[in-house]
Order: sequence, then C-alpha cells, then structure tokens
Amino acid sequence: MTLRIHAFGSSHVGLVRKRNEDTMVVESSLGILIVADGMGGTPAGDLASSTAAGEALSELTATGDMREAVLRANRRIVSMTSEQPDLKGMGTTLTALQVSSETGAYVVGHVGDSRAYLLSGEAFVSLSKDHTAVREMVEKGQIPPEAERNHHLSHVLTRAVGTREELVVDLEEGTAEPGDLFLLCSDGLEKVMETPEVGEWARRMVGEAMEATVEALVQEVIARGAPDNITVACLQILPDEETPSALQ
Repeated sequence: MTLRIHAFGSSHVGLVRKRNEDTMVVESSLGILIVADGMGGTPAGDLASSTAAGEALSELTATGDMREAVLRANRRIVSMTSEQPDLKGMGTTLTALQVSSETGAYVVGHVGDSRAYLLSGEAFVSLSKDHTAVREMVEKGQIPPEAERNHHLSHVLTRAVGTREELVVDLEEGTAEPGDLFLLCSDGLEKVMETPEVGEWARRMVGEAMEATVEALVQEVIARGAPDNITVACLQILPDEETPSALQ
C-alpha cells in the first residue's frame, strides 16, 4: 500500500540567543526531515547547520544513502574550515529522517544532541542517543540520569559534524506503520521539557491539527523562557486514501 506522508516544522530563535543557528528541512514529498543545530559560541554556527542540512538533503535526494548524506555534510564543513581559517571551530549537530512512501521503511542518521522520536501506537521512543559528555557520565554510572538535564556540562558534545575528518554516524532503521508520527527537535526543546511531556504533545499532533500543535509547542517553550533556539519538525504516516488530520 502506498502511504501518504504529511510533515510540518517550526523554528524560533528563542528568548536568549541573538540569532537562530538551527536549520530545518521539511520535504513531505520525499519523506525527509532534517534538524541541524549549529554549535553555539563558535564561529558561524548558522552557516554550519545550513551547510550540513543542504548537503545531507542533496545526497538523500540523489542516492537515499543516509550514512553518506551525513558524511558528505561532514566533509563539506571540514573543507570550508580548512580553506577559511576564520571559520575554524564551527560545527553542528545533524539528525535526519527519510521514510519510503512505498514500503514505510525509514532510516534515521544522527550525530550530536538534537533528537529523533517515534510515536507508534501508545509507545513514544527515542531513535537517537545524545553524543554529550554528560550522557557518557550517566552511562558510566558517574552521575544519576536525573542529573543529566541540568548538568553544567550538558552542552559539551563528544561528536559533531564538521569538527574532524573522521566521523561515526549513528543509524537507526525500521518500518513505520500508518498512524506513526516522527518528531525531530533541537535541544532547545529538551532544555525546558522532559521527554514524557514531549510524548504527550506528539500524541496531540496525531489527534489534532499538526501545524497548530507544533506551533503551540514552540510557543510553550517560549513561555518557559526558551534559553536556546527551538526547532520542532514532525512527519506523520497515513494510508493514501486518508487525509491528514491537519488538512481535514
């Protein structure tokens, strides 16, 4: 059965940052979502994120190879920084999703601490793992999980696109079913909202207009202080004969 794909995203600078260094790509016709978060406090974070997202989109459109899409983005940024010394130190997270409308097969490519989630039935699960120093501390038992979110080193990435020539890309693959919803976000969301609450918002997106709910979620982050740029991009799978709830 051919599946219908409906997607929408929203991005906001927040209330603290001077510029939005997040880049978002939403391509419903291709089943593609991309969220990239330029590294704050380094040169040209917005350039890094837009470059990475653009390179990844080009590769996914041409070949559908998720690993190569992320590696291509990495090579491009490394090349830019080597040619332009004033850009040295720039980098970005990159989380990308591609879903086949023919089979429902999906793949997520991930580097950094932006996140990818899947709501399938009642289950809301993470498809990505944060590449941060604090996450490693939790996994080693050095700090409890509840201390991770507000730890003073939570912003320190252990892996990012464009910071070195060699890069390990996390890939997560599966098959989506009608009714499933993917949510990708930059870490500006998780800085003010715990994962279970994000899951509740995702459930509202299935039952209500996606566009309105995504925008309401961004506004809720702003109401809570929005200490960082915030980007939320969602993609819902529906049978071809159904109309997305947002379009009803």
